[in-house]
Amino acid sequence: MTEGFRARLNKVFNYASMAEVARKLKIPHATVRNYYQGRLPATEVLIKIANETGVSLNWLLIGQGDMYGGERPPISIGQFLEERIAEIIDKKFSAIGVEPAAEVGGDEPDEFDIEAALIRNDDPQKVMSEWLLHEGRHFPVDYGVVFFRGWETFTHPEKIEALIDARRVLDRSLKG
Repeated sequence: MTEGFRARLNKVFNYASMAEVARKLKIPHATVRNYYQGRLPATEVLIKIANETGVSLNWLLIGQGDMYGGERPPISIGQFLEERIAEIIDKKFSAIGVEPAAEVGGDEPDEFDIEAALIRNDDPQKVMSEWLLHEGRHFPVDYGVVFFRGWETFTHPEKIEALIDARRVLDRSLKG
């Protein structure tokens, strides 16, 4: 059930990072990380997610029924087309008895191989530095302390997520 919940949570927030989901819900990043690790949110948080996104609680929790409980929030034509195409593909796969591929998330391909960098250097500062150097930029040495607190206790996927979150915040702060 938790794997399905995690997939639905990703879908409802359009594959946003954990940090973005935390900001939208106005809850701590660590709490959102717990949800992606398999812990179900408290009732009031589930209601908050449903209210924020317009999804049905029944669909969110157990994946049954319509995704949207009432009136669906407005979506772009691109998102509408993507959803319809995904439905058609899923139906075609089901018709021939093949499980559809797992959804992979965002449309932003990243040339830097964060996975390989993390394997080479299990040090967030070194990975971030390598990532920015890859783009011809320099990494502020003291940046990322908050994102990487408890690094040694993070799972591999959590480390990648923390690096991506730190990068997004850095880019936003540099734009501002």
